[in-house]
Amino acid sequence: MVGDFAVGKTSLTQKFVNNIFSEKYLTTIGVKIDSAMVGDTKLIVWDVAGRDAQSPINTHYLVGADGVILVGDGTRSNTVDALEKLWQTTTERTGEIPMVVALNKHDDPDWSISAGQQQHLQEQGWTVFHTSAKNGENVREMFEALTGLIS
Repeated sequence: MVGDFAVGKTSLTQKFVNNIFSEKYLTTIGVKIDSAMVGDTKLIVWDVAGRDAQSPINTHYLVGADGVILVGDGTRSNTVDALEKLWQTTTERTGEIPMVVALNKHDDPDWSISAGQQQHLQEQGWTVFHTSAKNGENVREMFEALTGLIS
């Protein structure tokens, strides 16, 4: 999972792996690794520390990845605009591998993603999920879809 700081990568992972959500924000340092089953497939989920202008993503954690979830915060449109750059950075390290997009925090009343932004993401050929780590909306479905693309 890759994305800017505080987009919900850890919360999405925790919701998927342990079915829990915490309002407490804890910054991921480096990478956090979890695992979960999707059918007969064991997923090893690498939650890579977020990116900002001063701290680019550490692409060394991406070596050997079979798939990627690009995560944007639906209440901060700049994090969604950054997904294309993250995709480029990731693809330079991994080559062409399956990727899906999570537009997270869909339950938040401050949702601000425009139809144009969503259309642009879909034009990239990405499958886009509106997710909520808080209420679980589309979290399992997103991981299942990525697993299907990898298998």
